[in-house]
Amino acid sequence: MRPLNSLKNALFNSLYRSSIISTAFATIIVCILVFLSIEKDLREEGKYLGQLVFKELRQAMNRGASYDEVNQLIDDLNRSAPDVSYSMYRGEGVQSQFGLGRNLTEEISQHLNGQNDATHIESLDKIHYFRAIQFKQECLQCHTGVSTGDIAGVLDVSFPASRVRIPITEVLMGLFLVFSVTIISSYLALSTDLLSHMITPLQRLERKLKETEGHHDLDEKLELGSNLKEILSIEHSFNAQQELLHQAFQKVEEVSIYDKLTSTYNRHQLDHLFTEETVRAMRQQKPMTIAMIDLNGFKQINDTHGHQAGDEILIHFCSVLTKNLRITDKVIRYGGDEFIVLLPDCKRDEAEQLFQRIERITTAEPYHYKGQVLFTQFSTGIAEFPHEADSENGFDLIQTADERMYKEKQRKKTRNVK
Repeated sequence: MRPLNSLKNALFNSLYRSSIISTAFATIIVCILVFLSIEKDLREEGKYLGQLVFKELRQAMNRGASYDEVNQLIDDLNRSAPDVSYSMYRGEGVQSQFGLGRNLTEEISQHLNGQNDATHIESLDKIHYFRAIQFKQECLQCHTGVSTGDIAGVLDVSFPASRVRIPITEVLMGLFLVFSVTIISSYLALSTDLLSHMITPLQRLERKLKETEGHHDLDEKLELGSNLKEILSIEHSFNAQQELLHQAFQKVEEVSIYDKLTSTYNRHQLDHLFTEETVRAMRQQKPMTIAMIDLNGFKQINDTHGHQAGDEILIHFCSVLTKNLRITDKVIRYGGDEFIVLLPDCKRDEAEQLFQRIERITTAEPYHYKGQVLFTQFSTGIAEFPHEADSENGFDLIQTADERMYKEKQRKKTRNVK
């Protein structure tokens, strides 16, 4: 069973999820921006400091300063800026020739990775900027066994992370992106929830209402696919009303199609059924027979035994009639004690034999009413379509069958009188 939720809670949960999503996206974007800003500022800060120090060292080396003098210069620089530390690492070419100084480690080489400079965050407080010092053409006057472009050493400038300052433009850009992501993610989260829990169910309800207007699929249940209490209440109410409407429509349909007393088709269906059978007969190139039936002595039964007896005689006769007809044959109550029977794929002589047999059955099995035997004899007039039709639609055969039924009725009455 689906868990129920109210519309109020659903909107609250949607806002809650959207805030979580937007916060997560905002955090990621801020971290990326901060990292990129720090990385950029690290390079600028380290490059600036490195150039100043390298300029001092270059001037000292050009003056022919010794290794101790260079170290002294670096110590003086470290004392002048206590929060910044400078260190020099010598490459293999310098080490092999002079043999003094800090060796260039593999770790620092990996940080450079073939670049001229690189940044490295050692901890949350300490940051390193590495600047590679390459041999130039004028350096070859003193250094041997090396080439232009080889690494002479690496200048390591380490300074606290507090020196890094993020530009205001990047802060504003970060705030704008965070705001944009928050709005977009909230909109997407709300749109998704509204679409799945409200808009789509209401669209299904709209389609179902249109189907109901055309009396289509009244027995099909509506499923809105939402777990909101309000939407489910609409679903249950609609299905209940749909069931009542379906039952009412079935009753109306039965009243409009069938005769309430005999359960045969009523006269309003005659034109539709007759046209349907004549069209089928023309399409299949097969005959269709119409039989007009009238109960003999029915008025006398009504006058003698009452209308209750007459109604029971009609019910009994229709029961016998339908039991001896095919499922494709159609019985229509034309009025009072008159009936029309449509027999598709049946010739006139076959129909005559059929009703002679039914007449023998009704004579042999009379209806008993309050201990009295009431016969249900009848007269029949038969006409065949299309052979006996004078018009394309064949409706003139109803008159033909009626006239033949009347002659048969007169013949039996004359015979009974004799």
